[in-house]
Amino acid sequence: MIELQLEETIYNASILGICRVFKYAKLDYKEDGQTIRFPESNLDNFHEHYFAYLANEYEHETNYYRMTNGVISDFLQKAKKDIVDAKNLTRLNDHIDKVKYWLSSNSYKNVYPFLSAIPFDFLEAGKSLKKVTQKKSETLEQIQPQIAEAVDALLEIVEHLKHADAKRYIVPRVLSYQVIQSFWSNVSFLNSTASKKDLYEEYFNYFIQPAQDFLASKKDVKKYEKNKLTCACCDNKMKTVSKAFDLTWVQNLGVDGARKSSHYWNHQRNLFICPICNIVYSCLPLGFTLKNGVGLFINNNQSFKELYAYNKIQLRDAQGEEYTRDKLEAMAYSKIVDEMYQHAENKKNVEIDNIQIVKYDRNHDTRPYTFNMLSREKAQQLYNSRKDFHYLTGKFTKENGEYISLYQEVIRRFYNGQSLYDLLYRLLRLKVEEDYKDIFSIHRILKISNYGLEEEKRMTDQELRGIRISGYELRKLYRGQDPKLNAISHRLLNALKVKNPNKFMETIVQAYNYKRHEKLGIPLFFTKALNNPEKFQTIGYAFLIGLNGAEFEQKDKAKEEKEHE
Repeated sequence: MIELQLEETIYNASILGICRVFKYAKLDYKEDGQTIRFPESNLDNFHEHYFAYLANEYEHETNYYRMTNGVISDFLQKAKKDIVDAKNLTRLNDHIDKVKYWLSSNSYKNVYPFLSAIPFDFLEAGKSLKKVTQKKSETLEQIQPQIAEAVDALLEIVEHLKHADAKRYIVPRVLSYQVIQSFWSNVSFLNSTASKKDLYEEYFNYFIQPAQDFLASKKDVKKYEKNKLTCACCDNKMKTVSKAFDLTWVQNLGVDGARKSSHYWNHQRNLFICPICNIVYSCLPLGFTLKNGVGLFINNNQSFKELYAYNKIQLRDAQGEEYTRDKLEAMAYSKIVDEMYQHAENKKNVEIDNIQIVKYDRNHDTRPYTFNMLSREKAQQLYNSRKDFHYLTGKFTKENGEYISLYQEVIRRFYNGQSLYDLLYRLLRLKVEEDYKDIFSIHRILKISNYGLEEEKRMTDQELRGIRISGYELRKLYRGQDPKLNAISHRLLNALKVKNPNKFMETIVQAYNYKRHEKLGIPLFFTKALNNPEKFQTIGYAFLIGLNGAEFEQKDKAKEEKEHE
């Protein structure tokens, strides 16, 4: 039996990855606290299972999928009979351009030699594709025969792409660059000299064969006990440096001892891993839950059972639709909350401060990993605000020509312990200038901000609602006077930005005095804001939300309550 122990973050993600492959391939392994054990026989066909799992999880992110999925096939079948309109013709021609490019790319050309069982020349078929041209004097009906011919060529390509051998080689090769290469590279099938070789054989030769040879050598106990090089991750020992591996191939983790020996004491390289851990680290990409190069790993090392449960995050919904990045991240945090509170009685003595959220972004070459600790306080705030966080997923605004994810803006500040007031200011300013309309999202952000305050500085939801209503009541008095109302809002926003309660109150007094009303006077809650900076900000933004259109008429109240479920 092979035994692995949970250790540091990246190694734990790698262990999770190898176990996901075992589970997918229905191979045996046993977990016991922070230890997992599996038979040596699990490695016999591991190279096949590795790529099969990779393809199963991420095929939908490949250009192979864009050529073969049911949506594009249905479109082609309909276009063959009737293209309908010019928009569909443009879509068809765009698809033809992409297919030509993909089939002639190196990722595809390098695997064609392994597709001898398929009686089809993909490269030539791609080159032969031609876009459908329409002269000004021609109708769509007149060029329908050309369209049908182009569609037939595409459908023939699709038919052969669906061959088992084509999928077996093309999808893993594409994903080796899209998914794996950003985690590790320069060895095995990702070595610069192996791009035209069989990736299954390359994985086996670099990872599996040395491990099997090592396990065989361990059976000679007397010789094994004389080995002096100890693995940095487990208790295995190697006889010589040539039988050990380093971690230079794992991105942003290993040190090249040959080129930078100064990293080691007396310039003597002393950090090695055994062939078993070498395989484990190859599974690092499979331990993260990824979406287009951005991923998450939740490192709860209390036990392997909890590690697996916390990272059990689906990439698609029940209908097969892919989740957005925001939704994926929100589900990860929801999983943490669910696991912590589902069995509250059993978990009340569990130390949760060591739950680590690891974000991965392949676009950040120098710092692809971001580590955040989920403290007890943050976990409680996350739980209290879970519905508000959920509401913000998929919500965007446009500022200075760029789209901004509200969820990402909030969650980043949440983990860094930063205030949300600057974001509230920006969003309300956009609202006043009529460049943003979703006032309910602004209210959710204010609620999250409020939950993050110390208890004595926090306001109840009922208090916030009352302040919003007061803002809306003043708004009604200025109905039909939008320029005046906007001027008031700008002055109040500026006072909040520079944290000047006196300037804020001066504007409030002027606004109420300008519209003297027998039943509407300056609310008493403003007095709480004068000597309390946090409440000044919370009260001020809550009032501005109401002043800028958060109506509490029945239909709007019902809408908010429904969206809050």
